[in-house]
Amino acid sequence: MTDRLTRRLATALLCGAALAASLGPVAHAEEAPVAQERLETRPALARAFERLDTRGVVLLMDEGRWIASDAPRAFERFLPASTFKIPSTLIALESGVTEGPETVFRWDGQKRWLDDWNRDQTLVSAFRVSAVWVFQDIARRVGQPRMQQFLYDFRYGNAIAGPVADRFWLDGALRISAVEQIDFLRRLNEGRLALSERAWPRAKAVMLRDEGPGWKLYAKTGWADAPKPAIGWYVGWLEHGEGLRRRSYFALNMDMTRAELGPQREAIVRAALREMGWLPAAAEGKP
Repeated sequence: MTDRLTRRLATALLCGAALAASLGPVAHAEEAPVAQERLETRPALARAFERLDTRGVVLLMDEGRWIASDAPRAFERFLPASTFKIPSTLIALESGVTEGPETVFRWDGQKRWLDDWNRDQTLVSAFRVSAVWVFQDIARRVGQPRMQQFLYDFRYGNAIAGPVADRFWLDGALRISAVEQIDFLRRLNEGRLALSERAWPRAKAVMLRDEGPGWKLYAKTGWADAPKPAIGWYVGWLEHGEGLRRRSYFALNMDMTRAELGPQREAIVRAALREMGWLPAAAEGKP
């Protein structure tokens, strides 16, 4: 290469660098602004627990806006108890253990403490009455190795499916926080879980708790006796707004120091949803 050609190439490179610097960073059309999400602590929401002489947290999330009555507790992990019936329902349908919501699980004749459990169940009825034996049967049929992989894929809490294959969500090592409950439900609704197209619509039909004009509520309660005090849960989401396209998520856990606190789990969440203007005031709720 001649000296003259070398000088021309160097000049061209310098001019190009100067032009790029003057134009600034290259903007990529496909890159959208990243939505910022913040968590707001609203202590007034904690008064519901104070009135009941117990401790707990109610966490709400709507369009990226997080609101917690107690931020530290929102990140504290507990046994999921029967709220695990949400991922368990998904797993049952995805794995083929059950074909659909109306698949029948035959009662084994063993008398259990709740009369509603002592009969044949469908996935719908078992979810509604929280029939533990049905979901234990599902866990055994799926098998622990495959169940463990589902928890990894779902990134569900600490994702420990053990030590006992059919009890890990009741008194085993599995733990999840209110924040993680909502994060899981959001990824579920956004189609970001490892699920087939056929499983999710069928599972969603099982999870419907209540509905009214312009809204639908999907939810599950939970009660874990293993820790002291016992822990109660109520988690899910509300679909509302135009075309029911808006989703407002919620996760509550509280210390269950006495039996009469059971109905208060849902009552506290509904009151918070009404206070935010997301749930109509007339929506009293199913018994």
